[in-house]
Amino acid sequence: MLLAWPVFAAANPKPERHGEIKKGIQAEAACAIVGMSAEQSQLTALQRARVAAIEQAAGVSVTAVTLVTNFTLAADFIKTYSRGFIVAEKVTWLPLGQYQKDSSTAPIPEYRVKIVADVYIPKRKTKILGLTANLNNVVFRSGEKAKVTVKTKSAARIALFNIMADDTVALLFPNAYAKENKLAAGENFVFPARDAKVELEMQTLAGHKKDAEAIFVIAWDEARKINILQYFAPGEAIPMSEFFARLSEIIDQCEDRILPYEVVAQ
Repeated sequence: MLLAWPVFAAANPKPERHGEIKKGIQAEAACAIVGMSAEQSQLTALQRARVAAIEQAAGVSVTAVTLVTNFTLAADFIKTYSRGFIVAEKVTWLPLGQYQKDSSTAPIPEYRVKIVADVYIPKRKTKILGLTANLNNVVFRSGEKAKVTVKTKSAARIALFNIMADDTVALLFPNAYAKENKLAAGENFVFPARDAKVELEMQTLAGHKKDAEAIFVIAWDEARKINILQYFAPGEAIPMSEFFARLSEIIDQCEDRILPYEVVAQ
């Protein structure tokens, strides 16, 4: 659940980037329509293409599956986003294909996509803060409430984002009701707090039986003087590439964790 929180702004200078942008990375991916809607299959194919582009740019390998039937696996694609950040992308949908395990099984329609992406590879300049984060569950039924617990070994400031099933991202914390984002060393921070005016009520998108999403947590040393509200407005849902383009301005100064989860309709 996202609220229309007011926009804040600040005039602090932007931190200096230390990583590099690898431009024009080409990648293709596909997803067969099994146990999900056409829209979800399209998004999963796009997520896989992003993963492939990040793998190329960052020199890592995460997964190369063709058939996606498990939403936990779909959520796992999101984990790769912290290896590199797609700050710009051009998406081209290819003609509909088909997936067939062998001649004894019927072919399945398959969405195929190609992207050309600019990928920012961060070069961390922050001291180790010892960031840990977890959710109270990894599979939620619609209507259930989520809680995020964050802890750092050193004093830090933190921010929480929601990577949503409609391929947008929004800042959850800090917000208009909870503005203080300083975390003391060793302190357990829980969002939303017990007396908070907002709740994280999990819901699938309309018409979806399941969705794969994630909470994205970042932390930075207070000495960095980063004002997260200079880059993001609470509750504002922005496209994925725009989110990472903004985040790339500060991510070299931060530690991050991605917490993927599933939402299942009642």
